[in-house]
Amino acid sequence: MFIRFTVGNYRSFKDKAAFSMEKHGQTMELPENCFGSPALPSRMSLLKSAVIYGANASGKSNLIQALTVMQSIVINSGVIPGKIVPMLEPFAFSEKTVDAPVFFEMEMVASERRYRYGFECTYDEIVSEWLFAQKQRMTLMFARENNEFVDSSPDFSELKVWNNVLSDNTKLSLPTNALFLPTAARLFAGGACEAVLNWFERTLLIVSAHTYQQYLSASFTAMKNSELADKISRLISKADLGIQKVEAGETDKNNASRIGTTHVIADKTYHFDMFHHESSGTQKIFALSAPLLDVLKNGKVLFIDELDASLHPLLVSQLIEMFHSGNPANAQMVATTHSPSILTETTLRRDQVWFVGKDNEGSSNLASLSDFTGIRGNFTRITKDYLHGCYGGIPYIKNLNVEE
Repeated sequence: MFIRFTVGNYRSFKDKAAFSMEKHGQTMELPENCFGSPALPSRMSLLKSAVIYGANASGKSNLIQALTVMQSIVINSGVIPGKIVPMLEPFAFSEKTVDAPVFFEMEMVASERRYRYGFECTYDEIVSEWLFAQKQRMTLMFARENNEFVDSSPDFSELKVWNNVLSDNTKLSLPTNALFLPTAARLFAGGACEAVLNWFERTLLIVSAHTYQQYLSASFTAMKNSELADKISRLISKADLGIQKVEAGETDKNNASRIGTTHVIADKTYHFDMFHHESSGTQKIFALSAPLLDVLKNGKVLFIDELDASLHPLLVSQLIEMFHSGNPANAQMVATTHSPSILTETTLRRDQVWFVGKDNEGSSNLASLSDFTGIRGNFTRITKDYLHGCYGGIPYIKNLNVEE
């Protein structure tokens, strides 16, 4: 489960900005859009989905990229030269930030326990790193500054074992660009470190605006399984794309896999090829179908940048609805979008709607619709107010006539 992500001094985010899936506001508003967990306090509930609005270059994609960078650093156990370093981009519009560390922090539920894990890093070192875990309250497991432990819990088993191996109980004895948590997770099984690392590796799925094609192989593979192929076919046929059936075809002369689509027009059946005849939106739905079904089945967390690209707003609404109903595993989806037509009171709560804007210094900020006070009216009025810039998140467009 995903609870909260905080980023600071990364790309357009100068100051720390937090995006949260914690429920706020009216308890009875669309209760099917929320869920609780034994791992959370009794009064705390999480949202199953959220949408993020913002003008072009406001910082929506930078938020998704920040998640990607944090995930990559954790999975690679640190800041890897040539792989991670080019992705680390501090806020560029201030002399105070260009050489300062980037800040990442993730709060999640992993292996039925609540954690908050974060670190600060530069191009060549981990400046600080920390882990909190839920007991009666959130309790510090360890904290490091540079290459030394500065605080820890006596119940943190991985550190006990680590200290038994090393003679100096304060030194990490790691390269300065290495993270302690994923390193310990790979050495000592069954503890908090392994639970958090597994969450980043197996639960968090991030799809950027231009890389959804990378999931085609997963959907191709799924089509070889009759049960999954039937689910993918039904998903696409229900999307009102004019397709009655999707099935794996024979390989072509270049030994490339083919996906066939079946259309029925005026009682006549027509067969086409997914990647020669169908639209880019249909191809996008097919590419995402296997990961989407996997996320829903296994209660994973899905972030999608520009979900509405090449997709009709009604289809986007239906994809979001999949996470609200028929989602027993409490999977979660967060999507950036430009489409105000999905802002309806039957689909989203106010705390499920977020906006990204920029201030006069070029720094991005995040705000939830539930943060705004004095809002009256239904979502039709809210949509109208959004398009008039009441909540930010829209571009200020001047006359585009270049001859004037």
